[in-house]
Amino acid sequence: MPSARPGSSHADRESNQELTYFLAWESLAERETKMDRFQTDPDWISARAKTEEDGQIVGNIVSQLLVPTAFSAMK
Repeated sequence: MPSARPGSSHADRESNQELTYFLAWESLAERETKMDRFQTDPDWISARAKTEEDGQIVGNIVSQLLVPTAFSAMK
């Protein structure tokens, strides 16, 4: 179960449904290029429009850049 942000609880938010995923990039430049390409992809735009015909399904997106620690398995 995802933890609440400091100073908040699940009751403070509209929904307790949260999706977290990790993407790995070789550089910030690669991230920018690939995210720009993804967000302007005609298939993605069409699929998003279709899923949101009855209303927006994502209320908030939080993007964080994380750096693995020296002992992390994610390198």
